[in-house]
Amino acid sequence: MDLVLHSISLSILLTAPVVYIVALAVHRLYLSPVSKFPGPKLAALTFWYEFYYDVICKGRYTWKIQQLHRQYGPIIRINPFEIHVDDHHFYDEVYVGHGRRTDKWQWSAKMFGTSQAAVGTTNHELHRLRRSALNPFFSKRSVVRLEPIIHANVVKLRSKLSEWSGTRKPVNLSDAFTCLSADVIGNYAFGQSYNFINSPNFEPGWRKFMMDLSAGTMLMKQFGWAYRMLNVLPEAIISLLHPLTRQLINLRQSIAKQIRAVQDDLSGETKSEREHPTIFHQLLTSDLPPVELSLPRLTDEALTIIGAGTVTTAHTLTTITYHILSDPSKLNNLRTELATLTSDSPNWTELEHLPYLSACISEGLRLSYGVSHRLQRVSPDSELYYHDPTAGKVLTIPRGTPVSMTSMNIHNNPNLFPCPEEFLPERWLSTLDSHPSEARRWLVPFSRGSRSCVGMNLAYAELFLTIGSLFAPAEAGGVNMELFETDDSDVKVVHDFFNPSARLDSKGVRVLVS
Repeated sequence: MDLVLHSISLSILLTAPVVYIVALAVHRLYLSPVSKFPGPKLAALTFWYEFYYDVICKGRYTWKIQQLHRQYGPIIRINPFEIHVDDHHFYDEVYVGHGRRTDKWQWSAKMFGTSQAAVGTTNHELHRLRRSALNPFFSKRSVVRLEPIIHANVVKLRSKLSEWSGTRKPVNLSDAFTCLSADVIGNYAFGQSYNFINSPNFEPGWRKFMMDLSAGTMLMKQFGWAYRMLNVLPEAIISLLHPLTRQLINLRQSIAKQIRAVQDDLSGETKSEREHPTIFHQLLTSDLPPVELSLPRLTDEALTIIGAGTVTTAHTLTTITYHILSDPSKLNNLRTELATLTSDSPNWTELEHLPYLSACISEGLRLSYGVSHRLQRVSPDSELYYHDPTAGKVLTIPRGTPVSMTSMNIHNNPNLFPCPEEFLPERWLSTLDSHPSEARRWLVPFSRGSRSCVGMNLAYAELFLTIGSLFAPAEAGGVNMELFETDDSDVKVVHDFFNPSARLDSKGVRVLVS
């Protein structure tokens, strides 16, 4: 009898996983609320399909999705739960304001490694609470008020570049712009410069480290438990995982120290001297409840601000600079326009009124995409309705379904932007004085809606002030540069690590300063 029971138990033990897998496959393929949407069966069955393209092929699923759209149509299923849409007319249905509750998808939000920072917050109401505390610090009014901080860092960069003048030694602008963006966000938000600009050769390890972290998001999205494991490991062990992980630990400790100092400031125990209130002053004096003001949460918020404020802006600056330097006529047009300014130190407001400079900024944002990854949104309370022009019918997207779109697909749409792979500032000039153009409407590097990029104004100010300063006339402090062993492949985005990446063996955009 015992032998029979043992045999039955063993049979159940062996067959249960098979039954579960078969049942799961049947449900995902035929019974799931999103089973009616077209797409590859393997993607519908398992996340390993996405894993292969994003982890094994190193950030290539975005391009596979484009291929799937060409095969299946404008609305497809790309994993067991998620729908992707490649139709710009649907953009405002997905990325909406506060009028409709919109969550992030928990599965994809794991890539950020924290649910405590606003960027990783899935719940609509909690995100709104956290975001409302950040908004005033990054408003256009606040950026204009603190513009001298940005300008001072740009001047520091310009001065550092001039040290290479006549040496015939190449300067890596990809590294330089990453250092600039890090110093700007450090000064602006935390009242502390990391002084990367003055580091030897613009601290090339910093850009590599930031991109390594970015690439890691593709793996962490699949295995979110890895972040939790890292949080419980001793720092001495974590430091062995990456040569620059110690730098991240030190940065986190530095931020925590700053938060404690601000807490002391506000409690009246000490009084530190600062050029301006930091983002911690903003948060600690906001209407956030005490649970939202814990040291770990504020530290996570600060770290995500550094990441978001560094890589994307630096990539856009690199893209713009490369394309201007690679075309003498565009370089001449920009310098001629900047020469009309009467001030040697024009402010953001003056610069954004220059048509050709503004066109270069817009075109650079179009080709750098903001982030290259699709952004998932969930409508928990209501269905979405997609009018499929190819099938001539209306498709109902069930409530609670993750729906995503990709700025890269919109920015590369030839119907919106003819010759989309070319850097053509002129495309923006023909519509500047007319009614709001279709092209300008579909420039979405910062996304839209209640979860759009909080740092948009700071990014715009940094872009205008940096490009306007570097390409100013020589008598106004401009820098003469020429490309060095650099071509389109050093800026063309071919990998999606949430942040855009050129070919992995690229040395970056390099120039000679004369």
